[in-house]
Amino acid sequence: MISRHIIPMRRFSFLVSLLVSVIVPWAAAADDLTPARIPEGLCAARIFGDHMILQRQKPVTIWGWAKVGETVTVSFAGQSKAATAVADRLWRVTLDPMEASFEGRELTVTSPGGALTFRDVLVGEVWHCGGQSNMSFPLWVRTDGFEEKDADKFPFIRAMATLHGEFADPPYDVKKTASGDPWLIWALPDPQPTLPFDRPWMVFGKEALGLHGQPFSAFGFWFARKLYDELKVPIGLVDTSVGGTLAHYWASPELLRGVPEMKEILDRPSPPWVPGCLYHTTILPIRDFAMRGSLFYLGENNSMDPVFTRAFEGSCRAVIASWRDAFQDPAHPFCLIQTGNCGPQPELYGPSGFQIVQEAQLRIQQTTPHTGITVTADELHGDLHNMRKQAPAERTVRWAMAEVYGRKDKAQPWGSPVLVSHEARNGRLVLEFRQMGDDALTLRAEPSGFVIAGSDRKFIEAKAKVIGPRTVEVWNESMAEPVAARFGWAGRPILNLWTTSGLPVSPFRTDAWSMDP
Repeated sequence: MISRHIIPMRRFSFLVSLLVSVIVPWAAAADDLTPARIPEGLCAARIFGDHMILQRQKPVTIWGWAKVGETVTVSFAGQSKAATAVADRLWRVTLDPMEASFEGRELTVTSPGGALTFRDVLVGEVWHCGGQSNMSFPLWVRTDGFEEKDADKFPFIRAMATLHGEFADPPYDVKKTASGDPWLIWALPDPQPTLPFDRPWMVFGKEALGLHGQPFSAFGFWFARKLYDELKVPIGLVDTSVGGTLAHYWASPELLRGVPEMKEILDRPSPPWVPGCLYHTTILPIRDFAMRGSLFYLGENNSMDPVFTRAFEGSCRAVIASWRDAFQDPAHPFCLIQTGNCGPQPELYGPSGFQIVQEAQLRIQQTTPHTGITVTADELHGDLHNMRKQAPAERTVRWAMAEVYGRKDKAQPWGSPVLVSHEARNGRLVLEFRQMGDDALTLRAEPSGFVIAGSDRKFIEAKAKVIGPRTVEVWNESMAEPVAARFGWAGRPILNLWTTSGLPVSPFRTDAWSMDP
């Protein structure tokens, strides 16, 4: 039987309460809670607004609705393009690619029935930030040393949080269906033409740092801050994340039907959290908005229930395929932010949903073109939320610079070492890794987190030694013939196997033994 669609977080009540307090001041007014309401007359899709950033060096589509048959003209940066509103009132124009610009200019939309003006529009790099609460976690909760006196130095970092202010557990903004069942009115089973709410584009500043400040993603800010250092162009973020969500909310139901592990979930949906609900209400409505790539920070809730843990790999692959289909780019860059470790268990070998999801994320990245992964397992925390976002965000920029912007000659190595082989030698297991460039393995302190097992599959703690740039040996004098090794397979392991460029090694295992959570 499937458990409740959102896993109760009793062990994490403090931070859940904190996050609820974060989002309530930004919740939508009750009269703004009709998803996909298209106003009469001329209007633009809700992704557009004052202070927005448009993607450089790509065609930029602007769209909206008007009276059928009216000609709509869009003007910006010396360009003027026109289109006619068709039978469903939709109009769409595409501006030619533009170079980056810090100049705040006006974008106008005119028709016989009205006019719209979007002010202070920049052109730069735009990234999509998706996932759950570790992505939406706002900067003001923990600033990682960023000081308020520096806040006004980055007005060219901007973000729209499309659903921030709404939270999946407990469900806010609930209405009743005809049968009396609760229904989250922004989690819908059918594709929507526009976003559920009007949200402003936020210009980064002091408002993002004060108590109950703007819902500016901490991870997103640090990613944008580092990316600006590298590119020196405006950086925009479109944050669609929703706390407490599962991977299959974000994928096309059609693709999910091809995932065998999704059968139980598809057969017994739990409204309003039906497969594809957030894909329909947040991804499809922005499918034509030009962006460089997507960052996906999700996996914690999938790790907490066996049904959802087993379904994670297939549903996450469906997310990638669904977004690439929606954004009409089969090579759309997609970076997985690996779920962190979480849980009270001290064992270094027990089955854990978190490690199974981490393992799946690594496997997805290694077998899916144009993807990256950022390891976060070094961050020790007692609940689901990694409070320090700067380090993983800056690791993600390494991937973007090397793989998306093609600056491998200047970029630091971004990939965590990947285990490629192991063999027994004289009572020890020798582990070989694949790494990038000249990166080498190093132990930052006494080795920890390693365990080994014999043919009886009983694990004991192991010693470890780096014996080459890509080689580690593990052993325990009490075990004559080890056959398997694991690293970091625990709720809160202390990991000290790193690379010389400062990347943690992800939890891994050499065995393929059954690991049903």
